Amino acid sequence: MDLSTETTKREGSVHHDTHATPPEFIQKEHWRYQSMRKAELVSDPHVFDLSKRNDFTEEQKAIWRPAGAIPAARIEAACQAYATGKPLSASVEDAQIFEHRDFPGLQVISRLLPPETQVLFTSCLMHRDLANPSHKINLQTDYDIPYPPRPTSEAGRFDSNFFLRERAAEEDFLVPKMPGKQKPLNNEQFLYTKLRWLTLGEQYDWPTRSYAKHATPFPEDLSTLVTGLFPHIRPQSGVVLMYSTKDFMPVHRDVSEQCQRALASFSVGCDGIFIMARGEDNGEGENAPRTVAIRVHSGDCVHLTGEARWAWHAMARTIPGTCPSHLASWPVGTPGATTAEEKAYKKWKGYMGTKRINVSCRQVWD
Repeated sequence: MDLSTETTKREGSVHHDTHATPPEFIQKEHWRYQSMRKAELVSDPHVFDLSKRNDFTEEQKAIWRPAGAIPAARIEAACQAYATGKPLSASVEDAQIFEHRDFPGLQVISRLLPPETQVLFTSCLMHRDLANPSHKINLQTDYDIPYPPRPTSEAGRFDSNFFLRERAAEEDFLVPKMPGKQKPLNNEQFLYTKLRWLTLGEQYDWPTRSYAKHATPFPEDLSTLVTGLFPHIRPQSGVVLMYSTKDFMPVHRDVSEQCQRALASFSVGCDGIFIMARGEDNGEGENAPRTVAIRVHSGDCVHLTGEARWAWHAMARTIPGTCPSHLASWPVGTPGATTAEEKAYKKWKGYMGTKRINVSCRQVWD
């Protein structure tokens, strides 16, 4: 399959009910994976880890079929452009694409983003984009947020960010707009426990589960990376979800976009269990209930197109202690950090060791 020309084949606009209740069978699977112990996840034969496909049984290999590859040259070019021209320090290989037999359009590309790109990816999101007040976060409605001053140039895109601050300095507190309902948050509470999501580009309104056209630009470098890897996607919105070890995303469908394009969902940090479902409760034949669980790693990409683009899915859990070594100390190791900045980052060392970040990049409008 050539992803450079792949589009979601769907006639007309999307008309799913955004407030529909998920089938009970996937809700039960969601709860089951939430309650499993870490060791049980490793041994569960129903959890697929595509990074270990060489160890799959023949039956498992028949379920996950080869669906093409992203050439190494394309990966290198996209990652180099994302890094403003800096070449990768290590060579990469073609990234194999695998598609689930029973879920057409559910495709997984394991370890697509090289380690150094993952570090830059995290730094752009958590330093630059989080510090830009034009990108919505979950706390803006309830708190006055003392944003850092904007960088004066692209070269200094990380020069002003929340991680250069102290953990609990009073001048950096987030002040509640209704003091009787919330308490002020210090920087540590904000970044470690209260920050849930960040929206890039076209702003998704969570209460109404819809998009409205805004002038907020999608980050150019991230657009370059996404389109470089997936030429058929012109990203206009990115939903960035921040997970701690006990966090999860409930069962839902992505049905608010008014276009027919595929979606690319990138993961960095700790591993997670992604589940998808098709069918109906008590359904038969093609409508019989089916679920699939995938263990996603840092650098993985889940590419959704075709029928899978509109399927019920969820992030059932984050698996603690699984962040790769190249990200475990972040923000220590932020690209281009000065000596003074590295000293400040040491106060936050290990932040990503407890986190998982998922970024779903999508086209909203035709």
